[in-house]
Amino acid sequence: MKRTKQIPLQALEKSTWLRWPLLAVFALTLAACGKEPAEPKLLAHTAHEVIVPLYAALDAEAVKQLELSQAFCQATEPDQQQSLQQQLQKQWRATMSAWAGVQPIGFGPLEDGNLRWKLQFWPDRKDLTRKKIEALIASDDELTAARVASASVSVQGLAALEYLLFDTSGGALEGYQNGEQASRRCLLLQAIAERVQQVTHRLLNEWYGDINKLGYADTYSQPGADNALYPNNNASIAALLDTLVVGSEVVKRNKLGIPVGKDIAHAKPYRLEAWRSQHSLALMRASVATLEQLYRGNGGYGLQHYLVEETDVDVALLRDIDESFKATNAQLLQLNAPLFSQLKQPEQHSKLVELHRRLNVLQGNLNKLPESLGIRLGFNSNDGD
Repeated sequence: MKRTKQIPLQALEKSTWLRWPLLAVFALTLAACGKEPAEPKLLAHTAHEVIVPLYAALDAEAVKQLELSQAFCQATEPDQQQSLQQQLQKQWRATMSAWAGVQPIGFGPLEDGNLRWKLQFWPDRKDLTRKKIEALIASDDELTAARVASASVSVQGLAALEYLLFDTSGGALEGYQNGEQASRRCLLLQAIAERVQQVTHRLLNEWYGDINKLGYADTYSQPGADNALYPNNNASIAALLDTLVVGSEVVKRNKLGIPVGKDIAHAKPYRLEAWRSQHSLALMRASVATLEQLYRGNGGYGLQHYLVEETDVDVALLRDIDESFKATNAQLLQLNAPLFSQLKQPEQHSKLVELHRRLNVLQGNLNKLPESLGIRLGFNSNDGD
């Protein structure tokens, strides 16, 4: 019988040790071959787990707003009317905050058919909302959601509801209790609330889609040659980058920069978003929170993960963006509502100027991402002054 040659243990260990690098390279090669591209995961998570929930939250708040509007207008006892008006004001703030969460998203059905303006007419430099609403109440027109939908955008949306709920004249409780126009004021309040809910529901449905129509979430997250809006991954990623760049610019410029002015003498309280309801600071925070969710992924695979794992974007830039979000949020926490009265107070104005500086740094850092990825952004109507 032929004896099997015995291999010394030390030689076996050495042979095995020498093979480990080759085995590791082979394993990595197999992993690379089987690795799925990261873009579909990024786009699907962004659309379905970040954006759609924001629209769902907005629609849910709009439903509550409509129901409370109807309850308020059906109430007959003064104490009940007062209580319901206060509840409705609180609910308006919740709906408006949900809208501020959707507001920075610069692509999708919201950009079609002037829907963005129909949900919020702002900025309103000439106080057209007040003028148009009072003219409509004084008219002989039937005050329905259909009539509101055909009217000027200045009498549609959340800014119009703010006027009817918070204005010292147009939103006063007495205006709903006494006078010839009390019932018409309530009819218009309900009609606008109904129209807002119609729009939010339409937007949510268009993102979801149905059995007969592909939803926008799938259109966005499944680019390809047969996709007219997003023919490739870069087109979808460009839309996300554009939202971050333009969205941060709008917060910096429109929500804060213009009202703060070049100095305290030129501060413009009436240019604040939602100045009547004293809700400006909460809306700024909500919009910044959405921008951060879109960047970080809201607990899932977001743009930040993709940039770190799949691209050659400078790590220093990613670190700067991370620090910019933290610095902006920290400064937002230093502020107290209402901003309307604080714009003219030196100490508070200085804090707002510092917030503007930090937002400027954040926006500047986000603005470097497209070039770092070799992606060219298109013209946006929010660009410039």
